[in-house]
Amino acid sequence: MEFHVEAGPKTKKFIEALLPNMLSQLGLTNSRRLLMVKMDKELEDHGTTVPMVGINTILVVLKPRRNPIELGVTLAHELVHVRQLAKGIMQVTARGKKWKGKFYSGRTPYLDQPWEQDAFARQEIVFRRAIDS
Repeated sequence: MEFHVEAGPKTKKFIEALLPNMLSQLGLTNSRRLLMVKMDKELEDHGTTVPMVGINTILVVLKPRRNPIELGVTLAHELVHVRQLAKGIMQVTARGKKWKGKFYSGRTPYLDQPWEQDAFARQEIVFRRAIDS
């Protein structure tokens, strides 16, 4: 998976150092999609992942963090979502999201959403393996 990072010099270097290992762990190395990672200080959440329909790209937007561990864990969390989208485990539709073929509306509580449970379960492991390598 090719990637492009838009961030300040130190943050960009940090993210670019983590991405190859994280993408490998998540089985995304050979994906034909483009991954774009951007920083946005106006973002309300820690991060978000958006499939960009028609251009075979997945956008990850992260809120800048002073603490590199928090940034790395958030990046890992969002990359789990990238994996879910790239592998077709999760699909975003006009009506909501599909997870393994089952439709979920926007009314499903955040922590009950299976894609979030999956991302929370994997984020620490993916981040720690990336910094240990």
